[in-house]
Amino acid sequence: MFVTDTHAFIWFLTGDVKIGKEAKNLFLKADNGEITIVVPSVVLLEALYICERHRVMLKFKKILEKIRNTINYPIYPLDIDVIIECQNLKRLSNLHDRVVVATARLLNAKLITKDQEIKKSKLVDTVW
Repeated sequence: MFVTDTHAFIWFLTGDVKIGKEAKNLFLKADNGEITIVVPSVVLLEALYICERHRVMLKFKKILEKIRNTINYPIYPLDIDVIIECQNLKRLSNLHDRVVVATARLLNAKLITKDQEIKKSKLVDTVW
């Protein structure tokens, strides 16, 4: 099981060349039903914001369709356990990053991310 951050998910969906080779392969495996990539709810909120600001050529509706049409991209809620875990992640400056890392930690999953602050923190195993 893996958890995705916002940029990785959006870059995969848009075919952006910025996505790492290993990250792209993981998303392709999820598309083929081989693995599960959990989408933290905050990732959907960030994706909504990015789409509304037209920062990518992607409609938010397409993201929701992708998630609804497969069981390999479950949404993980921002619940009390995530919030409690966020308290342990003060080394991360971005609150959204804390939520994503907290989700990965709670699920004991690797995080698909390019984020250097998260990688350097060593709070969770990452792949890119």
